[in-house]
Amino acid sequence: MIEPKFRCSTNEAILKIAKQLHLEYNSGMQDWEWEIANPKHIEKYIEHYKSLKDDDEKFTLMEIIIQALTDQEEEKLKKYWKVVKEFLKANFGVHEYSIFYWSYFENKNVEECWQITPQMRSLWKEYNVG
Repeated sequence: MIEPKFRCSTNEAILKIAKQLHLEYNSGMQDWEWEIANPKHIEKYIEHYKSLKDDDEKFTLMEIIIQALTDQEEEKLKKYWKVVKEFLKANFGVHEYSIFYWSYFENKNVEECWQITPQMRSLWKEYNVG
């Protein structure tokens, strides 16, 4: 399997998303997107994603959405996955690395992975990547 080109959030996109959504930010937050993701705010994140045009901002917000999604209880994960999956498919080129990352192929036992891993693996396979 070929790993896609590495991608991470740009500082500019982080600052914009933090300002737009009134999220905490300080330069010492190494994994900002995952640290500030709040599963209770997933609907706010999803609604804001719909308004974004910039790919770097979409990538950054999607990392927040995925973290908030994987922290949902099972029924809510299923509900929100339907929407998030469509975002990922519509912008596959923007989110390819995220889909690969959250698929966590290094671990064969999906029970030891993130809650969202099975859905990400299924989406990855749907695109026959790698």
